[in-house]
Amino acid sequence: MIYTVGLASESTIAHFTDAADAAGVHVETVDLSEAVQHDDWWLAIGGPRPARLGEHTLDPEGSYYCRISDLSSLAEDREQALRWRWLTTALTAWLDQIPGLVVNRPSIRSDNGSKPLHERSLARAGFRVPPAVTGSSPQRLRAFAEAGPTIVKAVSGVRADSRLLRPGELADFDPWQGPVHLQRYVRGLDVRAHVVGDRVHSEVICSGAADYRTDPDAVFTPYELPGPLAEQVVRHTAELGMTLAGWDFKVADDGTHWCLEVNPMPAYDWYDRRLGGDITASLLALLQGRHP
Repeated sequence: MIYTVGLASESTIAHFTDAADAAGVHVETVDLSEAVQHDDWWLAIGGPRPARLGEHTLDPEGSYYCRISDLSSLAEDREQALRWRWLTTALTAWLDQIPGLVVNRPSIRSDNGSKPLHERSLARAGFRVPPAVTGSSPQRLRAFAEAGPTIVKAVSGVRADSRLLRPGELADFDPWQGPVHLQRYVRGLDVRAHVVGDRVHSEVICSGAADYRTDPDAVFTPYELPGPLAEQVVRHTAELGMTLAGWDFKVADDGTHWCLEVNPMPAYDWYDRRLGGDITASLLALLQGRHP
């Protein structure tokens, strides 16, 4: 049995379930918002015992594609907020210890929520990562920005657009406004690579914007990562405990692939539509145990 666990209305979950249905693969969708609304679940931690969320019985031997979101901060009242926290805490603990395949287990070793730590980890793993600085020192930040083209990014894992930064913008910077994360901007093409098990699905993106996600005129073309790099991303994805990951690279004029990040819960549907559903096909094969 294949389950998808998350918010049924969320675009990536909806895309996955629609694609599975079109392929004739039965997927049981477990909508967390319904479970919270009806306050109806039973989860036992320890041993391969089934769980229950509303009308769904969850087989610990099954395969799970998960995009778990805790919406407690958006709850209308304290009681609903607590139900969100209790459910997501218990569910993530249950998914961490069952014997079935979970894409991805909540306990995976991801440091993507801290960009400075994440970039250092990628560099230590052997990837080329652009120089960066994080801090609240006006002098240090200005010196970095003056040394070359600079991009400002979110320090945390919160979704935010990146943009080019002019050194003059730091003229009135006050330490209380920090910390700020600056990274050396690499001019060139963007590459997005989705790793699913041992398969890699990539696109190269030509855009005039610093962040191609903000560019409605960006041009996407299927792309094949160089062999050694493809092997490296597959190997490191597995080392992180993941079976699905979204990798971002910049390709400089000299062909160097600079690694920007690896996303442990990629919203991959935007890319999958352009690739003819290949990412979902690989994900379904993985969940069905058909990957070599």
